[in-house]
Amino acid sequence: MLIRRLLTLILILLFTSTVFAGDDKKEKPTALLTESKQMENKQSSTKQIGSSKNIVLLMDSSGSMRKTDPKNYRKVAAKLFTSLIGEDVKISILSFGDTVKTLLPLSDNKKSLKPAIDKAIDKISSKEFSTHIHLAVKEGFEILKKTKEGTGIIILMSDGKLTLGSESKDKLAKEELLKMLPEIAKAGIKIYTIPFTEESDIALLNTIANETGGFSRLAKTDKDIHMLFASIFEKIKSPDSIPIRDDGFSIDAEIKEAILIITKQPKTKTTLVTPSGTKINYGKHGKNILWHSTDLFDMITITSPQIGQWKVNLSTKEGNRVYVLTNLRLKSSFDKNLVYIGEKLTLDAWLERDGGIIKEMDVLDKITIIAESSDPSKTPKKINMVLDSLVSGTVPTQGKYMAELLIEHVGDYTVKIIAEGSTFKREKILEFRSEEMPPEKVQPIKREKPDKTEQKTEVNDPSKEWKSSLIIFGVANGTVLLIGGLVFLVLKLLKKRSRKKK
Repeated sequence: MLIRRLLTLILILLFTSTVFAGDDKKEKPTALLTESKQMENKQSSTKQIGSSKNIVLLMDSSGSMRKTDPKNYRKVAAKLFTSLIGEDVKISILSFGDTVKTLLPLSDNKKSLKPAIDKAIDKISSKEFSTHIHLAVKEGFEILKKTKEGTGIIILMSDGKLTLGSESKDKLAKEELLKMLPEIAKAGIKIYTIPFTEESDIALLNTIANETGGFSRLAKTDKDIHMLFASIFEKIKSPDSIPIRDDGFSIDAEIKEAILIITKQPKTKTTLVTPSGTKINYGKHGKNILWHSTDLFDMITITSPQIGQWKVNLSTKEGNRVYVLTNLRLKSSFDKNLVYIGEKLTLDAWLERDGGIIKEMDVLDKITIIAESSDPSKTPKKINMVLDSLVSGTVPTQGKYMAELLIEHVGDYTVKIIAEGSTFKREKILEFRSEEMPPEKVQPIKREKPDKTEQKTEVNDPSKEWKSSLIIFGVANGTVLLIGGLVFLVLKLLKKRSRKKK
């Protein structure tokens, strides 16, 4: 009986010492792994805010538009937007001035209905005397509230200010508009605004976007407006694109369709040269190409484009895009529209094939991802994005590349994330605006005496870790000596019993 008790004690001591020593060896997650998990949780739990299933266009029809948009480029831009946004959405078009007019009730954005949608856009006038922005926003809100989803996106374009005939009426209308914004935001509706020219109430339109989580960017001239609608399309749909470099772009085997937006200077024509050397233009192209030409831009859709290097004659370097339909996609979780001076933003990017993140190191070793930042100072920055495993040194790669960007200027930012491999190139365009940190968001530093009743925060102290190691070493050695002594005692008792039996 005594021997059994001693053996049980030995086993308990062995188990205890193993657990005690093992506790200190548990790996702590690195900051990068924690951040990666937080991003995954954010993506999986994010509510469908600003759902792109329902979109309302609010178009200014005040008389001042005859001066600011004499060639009706806003109509051409709206048609471009409805062509780009896809058939999985519903579109409503309202014009506003003295009153709000429904030019198109919420309708499917199908190709078969494109003539009816374009006809509604053509009805936008420039004849109204006043600008009832608040009524337009209210009507757009009512339309989206009645949908099955109860949410959606409003796109508001105006060249003016609230003008109702008197300062008192203008003030009341502005107050009514600002009171609506929290309710609109609560419904998950984002408002994207396009202040058209410097004469518009830029501050008000920025506030409308900021308070609802939307995006705002100034169209300085009528020739800018189509690219602002394209930017909103990019915000809503996050399409895949490929970079244009040296008047050319590269089509790889993963690309099934390409849509080109080529901005033109007056009296210029666009010509494409295929990888095989064939020249094509608006009047001469294959059956797999749809070519829509305007005075301001060309929209060219190429189905099953020829693989290789394409050339395009560009009359301007700004406002050109190549969107692609592909199963090799460049993605990012960055979705901010408004940031503040002094913020250090974390940019991330990864490649997906057929919906799965590429994590194989033999593939990633041949890929580089960079971020090209253009800020209000017009000073371009090129940042190398680093694979997560190289940052942490120990964590198995999640296939995500990361970089940091410090916000130093007030104004508009454009960041192009470019991924390049031996056989492909992909581009993701991020646009956002920076402002000074408002006083209500500044967190004052509180210097309070520590509460003795609260548990103190642990600090990594090398001396404490060394002392801890010595204690563990001492306990482990003491346990071994104790076990050895007990084993010796058991053997001695067994030997003594054996002699008595003899």
